[in-house]
Amino acid sequence: LDNRLLTYNEMGVFGKNSLGNEKVYNHGYAFVSHLADKYGIETLRSATRNMKSPLRWNFDGALKKATGKNGPELYDEWVSHLRSQYAFLLRDILANKVEGTLVESTGLANFHPTWSPDGSKLAYLNSGDNDYLSRTTLVMKDLSTGKTKSISSGVHYAISWSPDGSRLAYANRSARSKGGSHYYDIYTYDLRRNKEQRETRGLRAHSPNWSPDGSKLVFIVNKDGTENLGVLDLQTRNVDSITAFKNGEQLANPRWSPNGNMILFGKGLGNGQDLLLFDVAARTATPLVDDPADSRDAVFSGDGRSIIFSWDKTGIFNIYSLDLYSKEVVQWTNVVGGAFMPSLSANGKLAFSTFTSSGYKIAVLDQPRPIEAAKAQYLAANGVKPTSSQNGTPQFSVDKISLKKIDDSQLPDLQVKPYAGHYSAISFLPRVMIDYGTVKLGSYLYSSDVLDKYGFLAGFDVNRHGDYDIFALIDYRKFGPTIFLELYNQVQNTSVDVDSFEIIRRALPVDEASDKFRYNLIEADLGVKINPWEKNELRAAFVFSRYSARAKFQEISGETSLNYNYFIGRDFSIRFTHNGIKTTVDSDINPRGRIVTLGYDREFNKFLTGFEVNDAFLDEVYDNHNYNKFTLDWQEHWGLPIKDHTLSFDLQGGFIDAEVDSFFHFFGGGILGNRGYPYFSIEGRKLLLGRATYRFPLFRNIDRRLKHLYFDEIFLGLFYDYGNAFNESRIDFDRFKSSVGVQLRMDMFSFYSYPTRFFFNAAYGLDEFQIANQGYGKEWRFYFGLSFGYLD
Repeated sequence: LDNRLLTYNEMGVFGKNSLGNEKVYNHGYAFVSHLADKYGIETLRSATRNMKSPLRWNFDGALKKATGKNGPELYDEWVSHLRSQYAFLLRDILANKVEGTLVESTGLANFHPTWSPDGSKLAYLNSGDNDYLSRTTLVMKDLSTGKTKSISSGVHYAISWSPDGSRLAYANRSARSKGGSHYYDIYTYDLRRNKEQRETRGLRAHSPNWSPDGSKLVFIVNKDGTENLGVLDLQTRNVDSITAFKNGEQLANPRWSPNGNMILFGKGLGNGQDLLLFDVAARTATPLVDDPADSRDAVFSGDGRSIIFSWDKTGIFNIYSLDLYSKEVVQWTNVVGGAFMPSLSANGKLAFSTFTSSGYKIAVLDQPRPIEAAKAQYLAANGVKPTSSQNGTPQFSVDKISLKKIDDSQLPDLQVKPYAGHYSAISFLPRVMIDYGTVKLGSYLYSSDVLDKYGFLAGFDVNRHGDYDIFALIDYRKFGPTIFLELYNQVQNTSVDVDSFEIIRRALPVDEASDKFRYNLIEADLGVKINPWEKNELRAAFVFSRYSARAKFQEISGETSLNYNYFIGRDFSIRFTHNGIKTTVDSDINPRGRIVTLGYDREFNKFLTGFEVNDAFLDEVYDNHNYNKFTLDWQEHWGLPIKDHTLSFDLQGGFIDAEVDSFFHFFGGGILGNRGYPYFSIEGRKLLLGRATYRFPLFRNIDRRLKHLYFDEIFLGLFYDYGNAFNESRIDFDRFKSSVGVQLRMDMFSFYSYPTRFFFNAAYGLDEFQIANQGYGKEWRFYFGLSFGYLD
């Protein structure tokens, strides 16, 4: 009705905000239902079978073969049907809408508006510019001035004012268990002292509400999949569990009555909620609104004679009141999307969260008036169908589908036993890689325990020369820290290695060296990862490396070979990473926030310098390279006043505290360094590199598809790189190198499901220099990639 439907192409991919991702589901359900209703359920079976074709790139051809119409044609037909259908079904509501005045329209999520006792302020949860419904902050708005104050981030569930209006109570999931899991606890905030206080620890508690005398908080406690009511005495700190549900019941929004004798709350078991009234003295709960419709978010009126709640009696959630004595029900809102979470001020103003086509907003009715039932009819709730949909096609039936129905309140007496690991099936993904002009074929494979206690990701590929890459990443999470093992093996056959020729010629009377070399690189990382604080990771590992080679050469007796290890490494490594990148739809293509990584390595390495003959055998001769290495990578991404424009800075630093072979140096060129120069052209024991990037959207919401690819958005960046790697004791800025360039990033999806990122960088080195008679600079260098993410 608001002309905000997803397009046909948008319906096929996620990568949207919370509302957009949910639309992918409900649009899809509605579209499929329309196809089954108009063309028969066999259409769905046929379209699914048609997808078996190996040349089927997307669903359009499968639909056309099943219905005679392609996807966009069917989509236009469906949209036309929806508009005429809803215009008919909502005709009474559309002519008599009562939606209130919006007092908060920014953000996707605006939940649980709650009036202060004097009616001058509203406290509520607001998502601001976040893209996801779960990213909410508790805010307080003064309606007389329009000023909003942020109280606490990460707040969820219902909130409550203290009776004197000086404090707020809420739930926050900042608390963490020993295993690193997050759970909710109750907090209060003193508005006069601007101080937050944690009231419970380890309770998995939420939705607090202050008692009328201000001495207690009632809230919901979650344990073993079932929720119950608990009461905290703020003086003694004792917690009293006042209900004893045990069959998976889910509770919501407990609220004290004005006299403190009753507690009103919602209870769900299966679909929807009902309202119950709990007698505090008798400790009994009595159903209050218990019918097939969904009733929720109930609060008491100021005098305690009635309750105000959200109810989908008509098929659309609206705000109602129920007189507890006369049992009279009155409807107060008449909306299209839904009205939830009501709050009634001391002077009779009604605030609520209203669902619109752009998210949840806060609305207020200054003078609520009863609404006649005839003006709030949603005809679909009465089984009425518009003429346009009565085309004679019989409704399909799913009665024959076998479903095992479970009643959680009638569970058998099952034996309780410790959890045993259950692996999911191993998944295989084909892998095709082009490496130095050859094609490598292989696969990724992965599996994990269903509770993610442990899992692995592995991969391999091989080409016709016998070159291969193998890796395996194994994580074990049964303890607090994650224990990991990473294994890598890479083998490559090559025909050029002058340095190795020289080493062999010095050691042996070789007549003619062959140009055949085989390199075998092996690495194993064993370590632990912990998250000491939110968004922070500490990683400690022992890394063992062995790089081997096989060289073939000619002797008088014929061709023979020499196998040797040219590098043996042992590294004790520690990495600390703070990832403060804001979670948004664009966090990959256009990040905002901060990433800081500090690294320390204590390395004990052996590096080949030659061979010596010992009893007719060749022994490798090594130099020891033992040193400390320190690294820093600090990235700052700042949002600019212009929407979606960002300015990014990246500072990279490194220091090796001993003289080492150039094999161990930092290398400061290439895509991860100074992009105007090749990777090996800038090297040294010390590294200092800065990068600045201005990035902005070039095309947003492209919404185009080519075969299996969906094109979403393109960002353009302008960058400047400045830095050097060196061995000197002092920094000589005259020898630093600069480069400028342009960067293109494109977000795509492939085969509907897989995030696909394309990037292209063009960089020009502004400074010329020579190393070993090789000149660099004053030339363009180009980088591009296609992957699941961006490398730079």
